[in-house]
Amino acid sequence: SSSTQNITMAPRKAAKKEATPAKKTSDPLFPARPRNFNIGGAIRPQGRDLSRFVKWPKYVRIQRQRAILYQRLKVPPAINQFTKVISRNEALSLFNLLNNYRP
Repeated sequence: SSSTQNITMAPRKAAKKEATPAKKTSDPLFPARPRNFNIGGAIRPQGRDLSRFVKWPKYVRIQRQRAILYQRLKVPPAINQFTKVISRNEALSLFNLLNNYRP
């Protein structure tokens, strides 16, 4: 288009004036003490998961223990051997092969 427009930039924002905060007066009932982050200190580090150390309700403990016990249950080997069987076609071809080497 041949029409030219006069484009001006938006006015710059004025710098924020820093308000001087009112100085806090120390409360004599609660004197400020330095924080102690050491082991055994009063402040625990943030971000640590303490759910392991919670005393959980009885039904929660029971259902968790039951899940673990079922994971640990093992099938006796005499029964477990039948979970790894070959298919009927593979068995037929194997018996035909072994039939050739019969005494």
